[in-house]
Amino acid sequence: MEMRQPINPTMKKIHPVMFVMLSCFWFYGCGILTSGPIETHYLSNQTYLTSFPEEAKCTITVHSEETTSARTPILLNSSNLSGPMKIACTHEGYWTSNILLEPIDGKTLASRLIGRENVTILNGGYNEADLWPHTRLPRKLHIVLRRSAFGTSEAKNLYYADEILYAKKAWGLLISNLLSSCKHQNDMQPPATSKLSSSHCRFATKRLQMLGRNDLIKIEQERRRSSVE
Repeated sequence: MEMRQPINPTMKKIHPVMFVMLSCFWFYGCGILTSGPIETHYLSNQTYLTSFPEEAKCTITVHSEETTSARTPILLNSSNLSGPMKIACTHEGYWTSNILLEPIDGKTLASRLIGRENVTILNGGYNEADLWPHTRLPRKLHIVLRRSAFGTSEAKNLYYADEILYAKKAWGLLISNLLSSCKHQNDMQPPATSKLSSSHCRFATKRLQMLGRNDLIKIEQERRRSSVE
């Protein structure tokens, strides 16, 4: 079973990247994979994509028609991206993981939820240090695929029990951080504006709870569909 990092959104910091796989692809004149030593300035406005398990095959689609595939790790140059980038990563024995990579406009989690931006466990804890200022895209993206094949039913159930527990804790932390942020914001605002702020925070909290429930339903569906060989 893969090891996950402790649930702490503030820990998502970019680390120096020294090598990526030798490969290259182009779409819209801006997507590229590269290899060898990577200078810090070269990484500007690019997203470093890694996965567990390693060497997952990822298919990148832009505008639903321009598609290319490569294996992780991948260096995505999306400085001229004009629309969402769909990333579907697969690996034998694991479920496909579908990621929507798009600019994160909201400055806070509450503003992102109110603006109906795409919020997931993966990006819910991003702060300004995790994003490129110009593109508003993450500096680094790590995708963890869930297993789909097991030797015994007991192994499958234990694995997915851990997955559900991890997801519940992660969503719970996001909700807790959101409520704390809303409380702080209300305490700092004049009484005349606090009612509107409270309404927005209630909407954001309900939406985050709904996203969490949908994620747990998806995990349970994957558990039921996973095979025992």
